[in-house]
Amino acid sequence: MFSIILMFLPLIDAAYIISLYGDVYKDIEFFTKTFPWIIDNIGGEISIDYYMQGSGRYSVPHMCALNELKLNTFLQAQYLKCEAEGKSSEVCLCEAGVDPQKYKHCVLTKGNYASLSASKYNQLGIDASPIIELGYRNTVFGVEDSWYLKKICTIFGDNPPRGCRKPFSCNSTEFESEKKGIVNFNCPECYNLNMKLKVNQDEFNITTTTSYASTTPYYN
Repeated sequence: MFSIILMFLPLIDAAYIISLYGDVYKDIEFFTKTFPWIIDNIGGEISIDYYMQGSGRYSVPHMCALNELKLNTFLQAQYLKCEAEGKSSEVCLCEAGVDPQKYKHCVLTKGNYASLSASKYNQLGIDASPIIELGYRNTVFGVEDSWYLKKICTIFGDNPPRGCRKPFSCNSTEFESEKKGIVNFNCPECYNLNMKLKVNQDEFNITTTTSYASTTPYYN
């Protein structure tokens, strides 16, 4: 029985693990285009440890959300793109399907995420952002979009996934990334935001009508 279990162990959590260091509000181009493009190509083949930089006021909430989404790199990339675009954090969390209670508990209790991320970043000894770490002293930063993917693909050796051999064109990234994966379809935050937008739109479509008294004689 034990030998049978061992046979299946290599299949569990088989994704390659890489680390990402960056600031969502400073590395906007990377998180709105480059990173979603990378994930579109090989998101199902990798797992990512995030060490978000910047003020703990927003890096801690970001890491809490990413931790809740750790089983889906596609939703992680979508969430980071949403935040980098400057959209409401409530909407970004809602669309990605982050559990509100778990998220709140994490933000309240995991303030040490900020110091942990800063410490890990300092250990790299590299003054740049974003940085992708593939292993000990194996990093990639400050390169064009396609080179991030090419460098990451080296971890697969002689058996690279299709996204490495035949990646989507960088030029189509913006179009591809506009299609979102929606987890919550009855979320109050999203609904309230949509209602506000609808009300604002309706204000431009209001028509005025005038009522006139009837001139038809009335006979008793």
